Amino acid sequence: MNIFIRLFILTNVFLSPVYASSLTESFSNNTVVIQMLLVFSFIVISIGVLSSGYALATSLGAYAACEAKNKKAAFVPSIMPGSQGLYSFVISFMMTQALSEKPIQVIFAGIICGLPCLYSAIGQANTAAACIKSINNEQMTMGEALIATAIPELSALTGLAGAFLTLNLN
Repeated sequence: MNIFIRLFILTNVFLSPVYASSLTESFSNNTVVIQMLLVFSFIVISIGVLSSGYALATSLGAYAACEAKNKKAAFVPSIMPGSQGLYSFVISFMMTQALSEKPIQVIFAGIICGLPCLYSAIGQANTAAACIKSINNEQMTMGEALIATAIPELSALTGLAGAFLTLNLN
């Protein structure tokens, strides 16, 4: 099931510019639907911003349980899950700037960036907590934990790239 979610997200990221450009004309007369979808997309991008708070709370909770001798090695993996909020934050400003000119692209950009950031934050928080536990048990080094914690970041980066491409359609 997990692989299907990732494939769905990747497919939508790559096809979103096509969706946005083809739907612009069909939604141009229906302003109520556009307004509802815009509200929904801003809610989704807000969830993407807030997901970093959840991720940081999870990883910092694991960091707090570390022994004093392992705190230095566990610090970097504990703060890495906060990056998804930055991606959504940047895209939300771009969405606000493009709101009047490209409403359909804004709708897709919010969904394309917000959902992968949420999904990535949950995965990265769980990975970071497990890595911090492994560092505390001296089964993993900081470098190994850093690499393992960076892997779930790819979903958020893919969402950021897809939203950026969608907002820059002409």
